[in-house]
Amino acid sequence: MKKLLNISDLNQNDFDEIINYAESLGNEKLLTNKNIGLIFEKNSTRTRLSFQVGINQLNGNYIDVRFEELNLNRFESYEDTFEVMSCYLDYLVFRTTDHKKLELAYKFFKKPIINALSDISHPCQAISDMYTLKERFGTLNNLNIIWMGDMNNVLFSLIEVIAFAKNTKVDVFTDEKIFLKSKDIFNLNDNINFHFEINESIISKGNCIMTDVFTSMNDKEDKENTLSKFQVNDQIMSLTNDESVFMHCLPAKIGSEVSEDVIKGEKSIVLAQARNRLVAQKGILKWLSI
Repeated sequence: MKKLLNISDLNQNDFDEIINYAESLGNEKLLTNKNIGLIFEKNSTRTRLSFQVGINQLNGNYIDVRFEELNLNRFESYEDTFEVMSCYLDYLVFRTTDHKKLELAYKFFKKPIINALSDISHPCQAISDMYTLKERFGTLNNLNIIWMGDMNNVLFSLIEVIAFAKNTKVDVFTDEKIFLKSKDIFNLNDNINFHFEINESIISKGNCIMTDVFTSMNDKEDKENTLSKFQVNDQIMSLTNDESVFMHCLPAKIGSEVSEDVIKGEKSIVLAQARNRLVAQKGILKWLSI
């Protein structure tokens, strides 16, 4: 049974199919008579709307399931809750603060589940970002991606997804203490390099500069001061080549991880990223349905 809790649930063929589906898919009626539950334990703009619109365009039915209104908040078990949901729903899209909840849901729902973001990973964002890079550069191979800031769920999925892109690498600029605390969670490989100080030579070779908010879901400490030297600003972008782009999954805390002139500048493709959430979500849904 297909699932997308993490990018590691996919193989190369799965990933290629999703990207190819996203590139070619229109408004085919792939989800006719399919009911898809959307559970968003945390706030969402792009992920929620892109799934709602994508399901509509594919002729499916989405059902908003309010997490706070489920009997889980009283006494009912995950087993009873999600086994019952499987009686009504064909797929589940679940955003949660705790990845273990997602794994429990999958255990008992026994039908396809899509991770709409957890504290560990954000696979839908990673797939959409790779689609956006391919749209921009015509390939996913031999790219240099620069990540600036926190080692969070978006970076986790980015590191997993570049396993499907030949000779593409990620240079991560972050704080050494954050690296030491987080590194064992990540699936690291030879294409991932970490740096604790700005390296102009490496940044100059980047095709893409990526960042995200410095203080992420479930963080108990504010990391803005710790990571401030990794802000993506005009000084950083001036080091890049003419073809390089800036990406941010949004929402952004302007003035923290990115300056306003960069996120609204000519190299910024954040709106293309946001638009492609819909495209990628539809590719994922098609992959699940056939």
